[in-house]
Amino acid sequence: MAEQRIMTVNMRRGIEKVPPYKRAASGTKYLKAFVKRHMKAVDVKIMQEVNNEIFSRGMKDPKTKIRVMCSKDDKKIVTVNLIKQAQ
Repeated sequence: MAEQRIMTVNMRRGIEKVPPYKRAASGTKYLKAFVKRHMKAVDVKIMQEVNNEIFSRGMKDPKTKIRVMCSKDDKKIVTVNLIKQAQ
């Protein structure tokens, strides 16, 4: 049975103490670690649209909050998908 959760991840913790040129990459690593910890996963796969959303303002100024849907399969592999925000 697949488990699904909608999460709002505050990535500011993962990006505030690194140099500006590493911020977006560090945010992606923080997102992966956050999802792995909260979903009790073996492996986490971040979809390309989530990565593009993090990098949308460039490497030095990534988004600090992102809303994602995480779904875990029977093998404890979690896929992270972006939730489209209405503007």
